[in-house]
Parts: sequence; structure tokens; C-alpha cells
Amino acid sequence: MPTQKKKILFLSTKSVLGGAQRYIVDLVDYLPKDSYECVVAAGGTGAFSAKIVDRKIPYHSIKNFTRDINFITDIKAFFEILKLIKKIKPDILHLNSSKASFLGAIAGTLAGVPKIISSTHGWPFLENRPRWQRKFLRALTRFESRFANTIICVSEFDYATGVKERIAPAKKLVQIHNGIDASRHLFLEKSLAQEKLFSKAGVPQKNYFVVGSIAEYTKNKGLLYLIEAAAHIITIEPRALFLLVGWGEEKKFLEDQIAYRQLTNHVFLIDYLPEAFTYLKAFDVFILPSNKEGFAYTLLEASLAELPIITTRVGGNPEIIENLKNGLLIRPGSPEEIINSISHLLKDASDRVALGQEARKKVMRDFSITSMIALTEAAYRR
Repeated sequence: MPTQKKKILFLSTKSVLGGAQRYIVDLVDYLPKDSYECVVAAGGTGAFSAKIVDRKIPYHSIKNFTRDINFITDIKAFFEILKLIKKIKPDILHLNSSKASFLGAIAGTLAGVPKIISSTHGWPFLENRPRWQRKFLRALTRFESRFANTIICVSEFDYATGVKERIAPAKKLVQIHNGIDASRHLFLEKSLAQEKLFSKAGVPQKNYFVVGSIAEYTKNKGLLYLIEAAAHIITIEPRALFLLVGWGEEKKFLEDQIAYRQLTNHVFLIDYLPEAFTYLKAFDVFILPSNKEGFAYTLLEASLAELPIITTRVGGNPEIIENLKNGLLIRPGSPEEIINSISHLLKDASDRVALGQEARKKVMRDFSITSMIALTEAAYRR
């Protein structure tokens, strides 16, 4: 007699295709279809909901879900979630992002969900906020953790922080790195990738030294410091071109900063592209200058593309990139260290190649999607 499928309801705050949403897409794709029935809900519709609908997975829009705290809309969102949970009757409620975890864990408990799982993709109280806000978010996170059966930390850093800050008893926390399927990551050849990206940026086809990033346009990603560094880099290397592929609420602010520093011919924001990773080989250097991070899929993808990587010592980044071995690690919030790192890689082509080769080796060895799925299933069974 076949085993009855477990029904999982995945919940996320936003319908953008950020790290938390990419994580859900991977679980939907790779969890065994004969064991799990997946349903997904998030705030509104967007690139994320399109991915889910394309896979013929039921998707539900939580219309009052927003990232910012708003007492009225948050109460409305809570009752939307509670109503949906009672309708779906999931065996497992898998929550992603801080607001979804807070509202969803309470709603799931009230609705009698047998198993509530919360995945943290970087603790919210580590963001660059006023001290009182960080204390408030830490208290909310501790409160929310009481309602979850298991909390998945996507990095060793998040696990250690959860224990240190007493977010939950250690027995509730489990560490599972994000994984990646190399067979699904096929990259455009360098000249073709550059041709397409240059066309989207509106720059002529020339011999540039391309520094690139794929990141959400938020303060957490630290792109302002990259723009500040770019103003100096172009005085060293006039061929330097900065292509920042992304989306987000800080776009207008970043555009204003680019204009203020007279960088409109050197720094370009390119609206998020479907399967943006396919363009990675257009870059000579990949940079992710985050102020706060969970466990960045873009670092895994840039590693598979054999790019030399510059990133910051925050969150799970040092678990992917080992300084001077498969990339360069720098201090967050430091245009000076960005300048020094890019300048080094500008001068040393052989180092660029060596770092990129080592980056791919590490990802292929340590961050498989197979391992991530097996450990996640184990967490569901705890």
C-alpha cells in the first residue's frame, strides 16, 4: 500500500525571487514527488509566483503581506494566513523570512498544524538598524521560535548566532547549507553574455574589464560601497565597467548615487533578468559586498561559473569563500577594501583564473542539492 503524501505549505513574505524564494523553488523541484505534495503562498505576485505557477504548483497570494511593519496590514495578513492554513490543512508548514515566520508560526499553531518548520536566511536583528529595533526584532524572533518545531539555519554562522543569542534551545536548531545542481546551471559563452548584457545596459561593444553583481537593490547588499569604489577604480582603469543586475526598493537611490558621482558611463543597473546566472561569464570579476547575508545562492552560481569572487565577511559568505584560496574576503562597508581587491584582480589575470577554478571545485564538493534535500527531509521527520 503506497505511503500517503505529506502536504507542505511553504510561506514567504514577498514574491520577488530572492534567496528565500529561490530556496522554496529548489525544495519544490527536488523533494520527492511521491512523498510530498507542495503548496506555496507569498505576498502578492511577481517573479517568484510565476516560477511556482510554471511548475503547476498551487500558489496563493497573501494580499496584505508586506515587508515593512504595519500593524493594520499585518493583522489582516495574519487572518489571511490563518484562513489559508485551515483551508489547506498542511501536514508541514515551512516558513521563510522573518515576517512570514512570525505570523505563520502563530497562525499554524492556532490552526493545529502538526509540524512547523522555520528557515532563517539571515537573522533580522543583524541588519543595520537602530539599536532599539534590533532588540525588538531579537525579542520577536525568540517569541516566534517557541511555536516552531524546528528552525533550519542555512549557515553555520546563523546556527552559532541562534545559540549565542538564545533564540531557541539548541535542540530546535539545525544547520543545513543551501545546495545547488550544477547540471542545471549552463552559462552563456563570455562574448555572447557580454553582447547581451551590454545591449541591455546600452553600452557599445568594447573591450571592457567587467565587474558584475547579481543582487537585490537593498541596503543589506552594500551596493552603495561598490558605487563609491567605482569612482576610484575608473581612474586606475578607464576600461572598467560595472554591471549590477538586480531589483528592489533602493534602485532610485542607487541611480541618484551613480549620477551624483558622474558614473553614468561606467556603472549600470540592469533590471532583473530571468535566469540571471546564465550571464555570469560576462563578468571578469564577481562581487557581493553585503552588509548582511544568509547563505548566498549567487556566490554558489558565480563559483560554478569559475569567476574570481570578492565578498564580505558576513553571514555564510566565509563558508563558501576562503580568503586567497577561492576568492577574496573583505570587511563590510569598506570602499577602500573593494578598491584594493578589484585593483589586485585587475593586475593579475593568472590569479583570477586560479581563484575561479578553486571556487568551482569547492562548490562541486561541498554544496550539492542532493545533500540539502536529504537533510531537509530529515528535519521534516524530527
